[in-house]
Amino acid sequence: AERLLFEWMGRFLDPFGVSSSWSDDDDEKDAITTDSEALYLNRKRMVRTFHNVVRKLAPSGEEEESSLESKPAVSSKPSSVGEDVDPLPKIRIPPPSSKDYINLLRAYSISKAKRKGQQCEVLMRNMMQLAKNVAFYYDENDEEWKNDRAFDVGMESVTIGEGKETEMWRLWVNESVPNSKVFALAIKCHAGTTHNEALERIVLLNQIHDAFAESSQSHIPGMFKDDPYVLFHSIKSLKNLLKREQWDKGHQWLYKLHNFVTSPDNANYFQEKEEGGSDGGSGWEATQPTELEGSDATTTSSPSGPPSVSSQTIDVTSAYTTFIRLLARLRGKSGAAADAFDVLNRMHRVQDVFANGLAKPRSETPPAVETSENVVSEEVSGINKSIAYVDIRSNAYNLVLGLYRDSNKVNDGTNAIGLLQRMVDAGNQAPEERKGVPLPTEQSFEYTIMSLANMSNAEKAIQEAGRLIQLMQDQSDLQTSVSVYNAYITVCNRQLHGKSQLHDKALEILDEMTERGKTNPKASPDPETLALVMKACSLSEHDDHARVIATASRLFSSLEEREPSETSASALTDRAYYYMMKCVDAHHATDEIDDPSGKKDRIEELFSEACQRGLCSASVLEMFRKSVSEEEYTITVGKGRLADKWIANIKGPRALYTDGSRGGAGKHARRKGKSTSDWAKKKKEVDDRRGQQRKDKKAKKFFKKKMNVAN
Repeated sequence: AERLLFEWMGRFLDPFGVSSSWSDDDDEKDAITTDSEALYLNRKRMVRTFHNVVRKLAPSGEEEESSLESKPAVSSKPSSVGEDVDPLPKIRIPPPSSKDYINLLRAYSISKAKRKGQQCEVLMRNMMQLAKNVAFYYDENDEEWKNDRAFDVGMESVTIGEGKETEMWRLWVNESVPNSKVFALAIKCHAGTTHNEALERIVLLNQIHDAFAESSQSHIPGMFKDDPYVLFHSIKSLKNLLKREQWDKGHQWLYKLHNFVTSPDNANYFQEKEEGGSDGGSGWEATQPTELEGSDATTTSSPSGPPSVSSQTIDVTSAYTTFIRLLARLRGKSGAAADAFDVLNRMHRVQDVFANGLAKPRSETPPAVETSENVVSEEVSGINKSIAYVDIRSNAYNLVLGLYRDSNKVNDGTNAIGLLQRMVDAGNQAPEERKGVPLPTEQSFEYTIMSLANMSNAEKAIQEAGRLIQLMQDQSDLQTSVSVYNAYITVCNRQLHGKSQLHDKALEILDEMTERGKTNPKASPDPETLALVMKACSLSEHDDHARVIATASRLFSSLEEREPSETSASALTDRAYYYMMKCVDAHHATDEIDDPSGKKDRIEELFSEACQRGLCSASVLEMFRKSVSEEEYTITVGKGRLADKWIANIKGPRALYTDGSRGGAGKHARRKGKSTSDWAKKKKEVDDRRGQQRKDKKAKKFFKKKMNVAN
């Protein structure tokens, strides 16, 4: 397709006999660049050429001084008609239409071709070259030139719109100049690649598009400042908001997109594109909204207008949710939750505009006679229009709730409750009255309960968590799950840390889960639940130590009974071993007369079992180290790297070496229980060889420099 299109463009430009490259060399004839390794677009050259093309399209005396100021005058014809020169050849084939360019660009965007973004830029450069040659070949203001070309196919007048006539060459220029749709597809191609310069090219394409739109929106159909499709794909190209450039550009592009789709000034966005089209395929046809994205543009009936009137809308859901998802990766960063909540409110603003429509500005000049025809026309043009649609789903709310969960701010727990309540209230309303608010999910309640762990008032936080559990049980479309109860226990562990009532509260929640699990299996305690209750036992400063250790031992034994063998780790986790060891350290054998060595023996036994099951995490290793002397620790664990089978099933923090670290300088010691090898000797030989190679390389450069000086 690319080869055929470039051949078509070359055949069209062949009769012109004018310079067809960026250089000013009139002898240069190669109009079309087909090399996929060609250089990228140059912003200054593209904008300068575009300004000169627009100068040709603008009616006499109506050039935009702001955009064409200080631009050199360009001769409109290659030679005077009266001069003794060879006649110009006739055009034998019309140029490709805008649909032909769009088809190739769309093929790029959905393909897995390498460097497809650069290929799009090569095509855009060729389109601009063709438009420049066509624009400068004709001059409708020069009568001699016009008469000389009267019978040329390029000077045929065609009818567009409401009986308006224009020259064919103008349509050729309009279809050849890259419009907003072309830029959007080129940006989409860059966004779908992993090239390290992709974002840089997207920023440059946005700059070129803005410069084009500022100088040509009234002359080139399909060119719009802050076009939503261009901004849509620009936002979806972002990967990491931790980088300052992406953070700034993301907020800037989202701000422009939101302002465009919610501004009444853009109510006729699709209508203007339709008027700019032609039978030849130029412009954006309003009857085919799904050509660009497939799922990003839809045709919907106006919610408040007559049933027979339909309006096109752009589905911008993924642009907003992409930005919220990028913010969700900044968990714990100050301001991330507030920014995500702001984006969510903007989504509701778009939803409100879609439901109620954009107020189209009325014409300043009223009709001379108010006939019934005028009244009907004004009613149709003044119906509630909207150019964008957003589908707010539960995942967008859950991402914001997840940021509140990971935030360290005290008030974010209250904010999470308010956001969840909004979802709960929507469930009590009719679908048409919900204003786009989705229904809550199990994850919504889990994240909201977890966010209460940072509240300053412990009693209020626990009461609110219990209320949310009850609120979830009252939801007809939801069932209480084990993850929500686990979040409840986690909040209790955080808010009641070091308090005696923590033990009883955790057991109370566990009993409630066991009872509810009889009718709802999803609420039955799982190994994670038992581990959290064991953590509550270790954190509770309960006076009855025997009762606390008995509770923890009973829970730990129930996990051991679920294991099929002594080396498996299907139910037991490294966290369970750590909490059990911590509970033994805090509550076992507090009276040394009764059992002076029972605590130490029990911790050693638990550590041995953890290593056998591959659950020797950094926390388990540190707990064992605190319970024994340094000599006993070295004899048991050794020095150097831990055995692989000791850490095979870890899910929590991992330690690779006996000192509890994950690596560093001098960490290549022998493993305990492993066969010795000559790794140290071999490593020394490698280091010596590399050092000698560096010295030889420096000596070679030194002598080469001396020889050059001598010569």
